[in-house]
Amino acid sequence: MFKYDLTDRLKKKLIKLGKRDKILAEIFKKKLMEIVNQDKTAINSYKNLKAPQNEFKRIHLTDNFIMLFSVNLKEEHILFVDIMHWDHAYK
Repeated sequence: MFKYDLTDRLKKKLIKLGKRDKILAEIFKKKLMEIVNQDKTAINSYKNLKAPQNEFKRIHLTDNFIMLFSVNLKEEHILFVDIMHWDHAYK
């Protein structure tokens, strides 16, 4: 099990998301726990973004939204960076 943190930007988005779209907020919580409970080998199954953002991994929350996160395997720490529409994530 990994330790994790959320960026300030993501915290602000989650506050708004909790008010506007409760279903997406619940999906986020489930995916967060799914990622945190992975072991070191299984965490590599998530895809990296392409350069220049290749330090981030992604997971689809819905058809349109993805969550970006980075993994530090040495410290067993995950930093959840952002939730965004997939059109904006790949620019």
